[in-house]
Amino acid sequence: MKASEDFLQQERDLKAWLWATPNSNRISILFEELGLDYAVAPINIRRGEQHAPDVVARNPYGKVPIVSWNDASGERVLFESGAILLDFAQRHGRLLPETGQALSETLAWLMVALTGLGPAMGQAHHWTDLAPSKPEEARAHSVGLVRRAYIVLEKRLSEVQYLGGAYSIADIAAFPWISRSNWATLKLQDFPHLARWHDRVASRPAVVIGMSKPEGAVLQD
Repeated sequence: MKASEDFLQQERDLKAWLWATPNSNRISILFEELGLDYAVAPINIRRGEQHAPDVVARNPYGKVPIVSWNDASGERVLFESGAILLDFAQRHGRLLPETGQALSETLAWLMVALTGLGPAMGQAHHWTDLAPSKPEEARAHSVGLVRRAYIVLEKRLSEVQYLGGAYSIADIAAFPWISRSNWATLKLQDFPHLARWHDRVASRPAVVIGMSKPEGAVLQD
């Protein structure tokens, strides 16, 4: 997609509030793929730092990722990983097709990652690891939802190399969650096309760097 006419200049003072979460990794991978110069503000969600007043002032949900930058119109703040992916891909004219069926398919698979895969994986992580009590019914239900998403992705990736056909923000949205398949007690080798896609994306230099941000951050203290 061509950069829009209101993309007046490169972002100045670009900053990303992140932690070692799949949704945060979406943004660090995106910025690395776009070759942007950005600062990282680590927000330790296990210590509750996402509820600090300066974070909530930027995202009323009190969640990361959040990004801010300055341009000709002044300071801009954006939250929600899907919104950030779309905004930057559109304005930079990269990682998103311009028109037609390719755009439609990329947007559809982006939504699969945002509304299907991510939430299901988050619930599975809760019921298989984080919850003090782990009722089998809740665990089995959440893992089953992830397995269903994996089956859908497996079929798609048996037909194409990347979710939208070409590498795009749909892949960036899905990859950090798929890379944590152990959260849902699933084995990637049971989904060979998905596993090959995972390895292909994981080998990209921008993905390697993006997955390491914030430096030293871990989900468990």
